[in-house]
Formats: sequence, structure tokens, C-alpha cells
Amino acid sequence: MTLPTQLPTPAPSDQLRYDTTVPRALVHRMSVAEVFVTDSAATGTDVTITPATDTGGGHLSFEVAAQLPRGHVVGEHSAAYDFLLLVEVLRQSGVLVAHRHLDVPLASAFIFMELGFSVRSLPALRIGSRPAHAVIRITVLPDRNRAGRVLGFSFSGALLVDGHTALEATGRLTFVSHRAFGVLRAKGRGQAPGGESALVLSPRLVPAEARSVGRRDPRNVVITEPTVDPSGNSMARLVVNTGHPHLFDHELDHIPGNLQLEAARQLAVATVARLHGLSPAALLVTDVAATFGAFAELDRTTTATAQVGGVRHAGDLGVIAVPVTVLLTQGSATVSEVTMEVAPWS
Repeated sequence: MTLPTQLPTPAPSDQLRYDTTVPRALVHRMSVAEVFVTDSAATGTDVTITPATDTGGGHLSFEVAAQLPRGHVVGEHSAAYDFLLLVEVLRQSGVLVAHRHLDVPLASAFIFMELGFSVRSLPALRIGSRPAHAVIRITVLPDRNRAGRVLGFSFSGALLVDGHTALEATGRLTFVSHRAFGVLRAKGRGQAPGGESALVLSPRLVPAEARSVGRRDPRNVVITEPTVDPSGNSMARLVVNTGHPHLFDHELDHIPGNLQLEAARQLAVATVARLHGLSPAALLVTDVAATFGAFAELDRTTTATAQVGGVRHAGDLGVIAVPVTVLLTQGSATVSEVTMEVAPWS
């Protein structure tokens, strides 16, 4: 049996609107100020949905509009759009597509399994004299049950800033009901590995100096001062501030993926800067690939360890890039693995 799929009318990027943001519930945000996406449109599909033989139902394409803020608590008025803002725009784009175009219920919980991007143009990420108009061109491959309901999807696409391709991205996420999410979380907490409790250690954890991890605002520091050895190994603990207005826009029962990504970025930047005598503030993430294997619990200590690789010439960007692999662990369990490249650029 096949389910007929109506081909959507393509909507060119110049028809997307930027005059107001989408409702905050559509991107799982509490604060209106934390909503960056403004519009979306379906642009195409390649096959009809055949639940009996194809769990994905074919690739679907969309365009999402977003306005990148020039000033933001995590932006810190740097020369380029911040890593966390780019991650958030990609996340919001995926969530919006799921709710608005794939009929995923608003009550669903979203679990990001993988997320990554590769920068294609550093100048396209430079902050200009006005707020940038971004377009996220995203192609998704849905995973559907036999009834045709979307259970999750993998995606690929590109982020264009004022018409210029800034980066290409990929990811994978899954959706569950809030009831199923509660069961999943309860089971996960019951099986959480041993280790020192974060409730005991957290008061003793002192955040690193902001400038040593490429930050200016101490509120945005999410790791302790890293220990770095000459061979390129480093370690730090996560410092989790559940009152942070961006990382904890709303109450969560776990350490969110964007905080884990920022912890990996800060450890990578601090380690590379120290090993190579570079300014942490000048190091930007040019490539990242993250896999989230388990929930990171708020009441357990999270350790980040990094291994720096050899310097390489990223000829397509015209910079020297340094690869870093970061593991985030709680007790004996790895909660996420992040590989990234950082490069000096100003």
C-alpha cells in the first residue's frame, strides 16, 4: 500500500519572511528572545511514501529562514557568529520542520543523536553592519512506522548567510512521546554508572578563566581550568549553571547537547592554544561531528578529555586547522563523543 504524497509548491528563498519569529513552542524555547527562525517552506519530495517497504518514505526538502543576532549573551560581540548560535539555528530548523511540515505532535520530546557541520566560507560568518538573513536548506529522510507516523529523521543541508553558503550540516534525531520519554529517563537514571556525585563536587568546581577558553563573559564558561600535557592530552570537568539564559532557556532534567558541544569547544580551544602558542579568542570551530550516546545526568560529575591531532592545511578555507577528539564521560560511561577542528581566524 502507498500513501499519496502531494508535491509541495517550491518556494524560492526570496519568498521567505523575516519580519517576525515563529511561535516559540515550534522550536522548544521558553524565551521569545531565544527564537531565531522566522519562516519555513516545503520545496520538494522525490518519491511517494510506501510504509510496507520503505521506512523513510523518500527525501523531503525544506527551506527555513532565520535572523542571526549580532549581539547575544553567547555571541559576546566577536567578529564572527558564535559556534553556539550556529548550533542553535540548526537545531531550531530541524525542530520546526518536524512540527510544521511532518506533523510531529508538539507534546513530543526530541532526542538529537548526531549533529555536525563543516564550514565552507569563513567570511560568510563574519558579523556585518546589519542582522544577517540566513536560509537553512535542509533535506530530511524520515523514519516512519507502518502507519506512516514520523518517528525521527536524518538530515543534511546547508546554511546560507545573505546568499553565501557558510556551512554544510548533517544530523539525526528521534521523537518520543512525553510519557515514553519519562519512562526512558527513569530507566536511564536507574542504570546510571557509579562515580562521584555532582551534587557533592559542584560547589568545589571553579570555572576556568574566560579568556583561556576563548570566552569574554565568565557566565559562558562551562569547564574548569584544563590540565594539558605536552603530548596533547587534556582534561577538565563540566561546570553546569542551570540558570544560564541560553543553555537552560527552560528547565531540563539532563545536561543538554549544546552545553556538551560548548564544553568540547572550550576544551579544544584551550588545549590547542596552549600547545601551539595561539590566542584562544582567535580560534574558531571549522568542523564538528558529535554523537550523543546517552543522557548526561545533572547530578553526576561530567569529565571531558581531549586528544589533539596533527596540524593540517585546510586549503578550501585557506587556514591551518587542528583536529581534536573530545570524550565526555560520567563514571565509566561515555555520554558523547565530539570530533572537531579549530583554526585561527580573525
